[in-house]
Amino acid sequence: MPVGIIRKVEYLIGTSGYDYADWIGEDRFYPPSVAANRPDMLTYYASQFSLLELNFTHYGEASPKQLQLMLKRVDPTRTVYLIDREFTPKTDFQFSIKAYRQLTHEIGEESEAYGRKFIGDISPLRESGKLCAVLFQFPPSFRPTEEALDYLKKVRELFHDLPIVYEFRYKRWFVSEAVDLLKELACAYCWIDAPRTAGLPRHFFPMTTDFAYVRLHGRNELDWWRGGGEGGAGSSARYHYSYPEEEIRQLAQAIVDAGAKKGYILFNNHPVADAPKNARQMELTLEKLLNRP
Repeated sequence: MPVGIIRKVEYLIGTSGYDYADWIGEDRFYPPSVAANRPDMLTYYASQFSLLELNFTHYGEASPKQLQLMLKRVDPTRTVYLIDREFTPKTDFQFSIKAYRQLTHEIGEESEAYGRKFIGDISPLRESGKLCAVLFQFPPSFRPTEEALDYLKKVRELFHDLPIVYEFRYKRWFVSEAVDLLKELACAYCWIDAPRTAGLPRHFFPMTTDFAYVRLHGRNELDWWRGGGEGGAGSSARYHYSYPEEEIRQLAQAIVDAGAKKGYILFNNHPVADAPKNARQMELTLEKLLNRP
C-alpha cells in the first residue's frame, strides 16, 4: 500500500516480479488455491501491493497484447475469489518495467531499433497511466567510459517523454560526476542495496529527478557471484535473503533521510517469498517513521 500521508511524501512499495511458484503456500504469499489458475496471481498481487516491477522483459520481448491482458488483471473493477474471500486490485496500482537486454547487456548497432520497438511494445502501459518508470539495469561490465556516457544521453533522447531509471552495478558509477549527469538528463539514479561483495557503497541515495527508485537485492554474500555471474545458471540463488527487522529499519531511515517526496521501493530478494514479506515490513516501518511526531 502507499504510505506516508504526512509532509506530502508518498512511497509505493512492491516486488521485482510476481509470478513465482515458490510464493504459493500457507506460509508464503499466494493462497494455495491460486495454483489452479495462475493468471489470478496478478490480480491477487495487485490487491496486496500498489507497485510491481515487470522484469520478464529483460529475458524476452513483451507484446502489446500481453500487457493489455495484464492491465485487465489489475483493473480495480476485477475481483478474484479465493477460498472464502474476494480480492480486488488497488486503485493506485502502478507498473515499472525493465528495458530489453539489448539496451543494457547487449548494446550494439541494433540497440536503437530495439529501443524504438520497446517503446511501441509497452504502449498499453503508457496509455493506461499505470507506467511509473522504465528501468535500465546495466551489468558490472558497463563502465563509465566516454562511449558509455554518450550512450546514456542517446537513451534519454530516445525515451525523452518517459520516466527512466538507470541502475549501475560497477563502483565507479557511484560518484558525484555520474549523479550530476543524471540530474542533467532528468533520469532517476537507482538506489540499490546489495551484499558487500558486490563492491558497491551502501546507502548511496542521491536525488537526480523528482522521484526515487529503490531496488533491494538482499545481502547474500556467499552466492552473489556464483552461478556464472549475472544472469548465469543458478543466478536466482544470489537473491536468496531475508532482511531482518533491523536492516529494514536502517534502510527505511536512509530512504526517508534522502528526502524524496515520491518514491518506488522494490524488493528483489524473491526466492521463497522473502520479497513480499520484507515489502510488508517496509510498509509498516515507513508508516511509523513518516507519521512520527
